[in-house]
Amino acid sequence: MDNFFDYVSTHPIAAIILGALIILVAYFVIKKLLQVALIVGLILVGVAGYYYYKAPDQFSKNLKSTVDDIRGHAKEALIKGKSILEKGKDLVEDIEGKVKEDKKTVGK
Repeated sequence: MDNFFDYVSTHPIAAIILGALIILVAYFVIKKLLQVALIVGLILVGVAGYYYYKAPDQFSKNLKSTVDDIRGHAKEALIKGKSILEKGKDLVEDIEGKVKEDKKTVGK
């Protein structure tokens, strides 16, 4: 990893290309997230319209229960995502430890 940073610091063109690639990837990730947010927003507006059309007098109750259900599912997804990230982090740390051990044994 140190070799990579040394190479990038001594070759400014490589740093520029790397920076451009990082910006490009970030742009596409943000663009995709905005698309997902727009789709979810449209779905929520559709659900709210459906409930209002079916029963205008019970609209607030139905909307509140739907929002509560969505919150519950979102919390579950967030918890699962965090546990997956923690497992991935542990896996990366284990791999890094094994690579360091292998470097030590090869160096002997």
